[in-house]
Amino acid sequence: MPTDVSFVIPTLNAEPFLPACLASVRQQAFDAGRVEILVPDGGSHDRTVEIARSFGAVVLDARGELAEAAKRRAMAAASGRYIVLLDADNEIVGDDWLARAVAALDRHPEALGFESYYLKCPRHSRLNRYLTSCLQISDPYARFLAGPLRRLAVEPDGVEVFELPADGSYPTGANGFIFPRDRLSALGPDQPYHEAVFFPELMRRGIRTLLKIRGCGIWHHYVTTWPDYFRKRQRAMIIRSLRRDECPNTWDAGGALRKLAALLYFSTAIGPAVEGLIRAIVARDPDWLLHAPAGLVSTAGNALGMLRARRAADRERRARLSQALHSPPGVQR
Repeated sequence: MPTDVSFVIPTLNAEPFLPACLASVRQQAFDAGRVEILVPDGGSHDRTVEIARSFGAVVLDARGELAEAAKRRAMAAASGRYIVLLDADNEIVGDDWLARAVAALDRHPEALGFESYYLKCPRHSRLNRYLTSCLQISDPYARFLAGPLRRLAVEPDGVEVFELPADGSYPTGANGFIFPRDRLSALGPDQPYHEAVFFPELMRRGIRTLLKIRGCGIWHHYVTTWPDYFRKRQRAMIIRSLRRDECPNTWDAGGALRKLAALLYFSTAIGPAVEGLIRAIVARDPDWLLHAPAGLVSTAGNALGMLRARRAADRERRARLSQALHSPPGVQR
């Protein structure tokens, strides 16, 4: 029987999260014979590999590789018509997520892919609920810079059809993102894979339809504490520096004035405090009240990450620094 779906889940010492992640994959109401799980492992020293194999996953050796390079290794081995990019700190909510997403993609072959919503998990800290479910992007600074989605239609089965920005300024491609494997033909044989480069480039080439289904998504176990978040933002900026060594044209490559506006907006905290209060009232969601402090922590973490990346003289030192800031423990980002 042909494989319809290939899950790609990069890991590094992911024991705390991987069982729930893989259990949520296996609980999907979808023929298990049409699903493969590929786990490129970066050299785990805990039970990650054992856990992955216990769920029937194929473990690939990705020692020493960061997550995006590991994803490319797994995607090259994938046989499914569709590739699901899932992180070890993701947990699919419900058992019909995969069937509904695949049905939507089958009906819209022109789509770039299917993007999951971040849903609120009762076990999460308020900070994590704000960063994931409220923002849907895990960083207020990135949310400010992102280009707009334009909703074109809502179909009878709840599928939302969006138009992506023509300049590729919308970050997508991780945490429950599904796309047709044949899109990989746009990636040259020696070209590194970076989701912040690959998907925006496809948008610029005219592939600008994005699918979602309201309430159809994942729990993203992103951070628990403010120190976790501060380290995450530093690491994100160091990885951005590593990425730009190879592919400078990322989703946020343009708009210097907009980046300056974002910096000023979040560093003063006044605007985010007002925005957060308004959104908390309109949405009846007090988690939005964290908008201002999260913006300050994000700005500080981003700035320190960029400074540390600049001080690291070469790519190898930046990569080591990125791994040193690995947070939360057990998840390769």
